[in-house]
Amino acid sequence: MKRRFFKIALVILASLVLVAFAFNGYPTVTKTDRAYIDSFLTEWKIPADSDSIHASFDTEVAFVSRVQDSIIKNFSGAFHPQEKVGHVDFYFRNRAGVCYDKAILMEKMFTSYGFSIRHMYIYFREDSISTNKSDFFKKGLTSHAMLEVKTKKGWMVVATNGNWLGIDPQDNPLTIHDVRDQLKADNLKLKKPNYYGAYFFELFRIPSNFLITYGIYSRHGQFLRNGPIEKPLNSIGIKSKLPDYNLRMLLYNF
Repeated sequence: MKRRFFKIALVILASLVLVAFAFNGYPTVTKTDRAYIDSFLTEWKIPADSDSIHASFDTEVAFVSRVQDSIIKNFSGAFHPQEKVGHVDFYFRNRAGVCYDKAILMEKMFTSYGFSIRHMYIYFREDSISTNKSDFFKKGLTSHAMLEVKTKKGWMVVATNGNWLGIDPQDNPLTIHDVRDQLKADNLKLKKPNYYGAYFFELFRIPSNFLITYGIYSRHGQFLRNGPIEKPLNSIGIKSKLPDYNLRMLLYNF
């Protein structure tokens, strides 16, 4: 009886692991994406040599900052069909998108030039009640997409609705958790504040009232199921009702 129970448990565990990997997603950079990324950078006159970009922390920040400025300054906010999310050629033609569009576009650009990235699903209440982890499962949740890039000095948050960067006046990179801690202490100081766009946390009655989950792209599961034909964004390229997630990034939550 115990042996049979053990075998059943192993089968269930193996099935769960297979499902987890099968629906694992990531915004892969296709040949078409790369061509349009090059077109964007040429148009914006941003030098793009990987060795030069990663020569120092300052050159890394300069590249990230110029890409961020160009996207936020030149993109209007607009919702697109879900099947267009992540398609760089579509963004090149339309110059529009909301936070998750801009986050995925930046991620594709930065990974193309040797940066490690981690995508963030930020969720929050807009009242004075503290946001709880259980709010993630509630309908009508307000959320925001941003990313962090890994620099020579560590992880740095990159905003998507404003052009601020997670870097303090002493040139220390800040993660989104560092930013939230400084907001709690009413002591947020940024070397690069907003010059255009908005701080997402200014929407709240309590600016630090938000939670972060790394590795979640959507709760509805439709963003990473519609990748370009050349290479689907997830492992099996089908639609599902599971959230869009990346297993490796999820580990950053622990």
